[in-house]
Amino acid sequence: MIDRIEEALNGLLSDPAQGVREAASGAMDRTRAKRSLEAFRERLRSGSQEEKIRVVFSAAEIGGAEGVGLLLDALSDGTREVRGAAARALSAFPTPAVLKALWEMLPKEKGVVLANIVEALGASGRKELGPHVEKYLAHPDAEVRAKAVIAVSRLTDGGGWERILALGGDPEELVRAAVAEALGNWTSSRP
Repeated sequence: MIDRIEEALNGLLSDPAQGVREAASGAMDRTRAKRSLEAFRERLRSGSQEEKIRVVFSAAEIGGAEGVGLLLDALSDGTREVRGAAARALSAFPTPAVLKALWEMLPKEKGVVLANIVEALGASGRKELGPHVEKYLAHPDAEVRAKAVIAVSRLTDGGGWERILALGGDPEELVRAAVAEALGNWTSSRP
């Protein structure tokens, strides 16, 4: 099937409409990347940190089951930079399987990886996660608190806003900036 898809995309690359050519070009890049999945998996297993991070970005562009599968594989990497990049990239794919994998990582992570997981959970828009993400508003790491502020602002319908307001006096600039951003996104449809 992939051969037929590439054949169809090749035809669309010479379409008279520029928008069609651009869409076909992007689709062709993603299709070719899908052919390289095993090479990407090998880089995740044995590549340098930089190669692994490039795989994470490529997987995010590939998307679909193939890209998400690579990103989930990257969540188990031994380096926090790769896990953090994977967690952040997964925020674009809030499927139940992705959210479950991120949720299971929460107690095991810290620093930037934890912050990116909290951010991804907030990006999901799943209100039922709100009370769990709110716990991170009091985390000792300022980056985690800042990401939690934004996440809670996306998930809360009520009391979370009071907790966000309270962080306006946080000693860390990063957190206060996140509070300002969150408050700027408040709408009257939210209590």
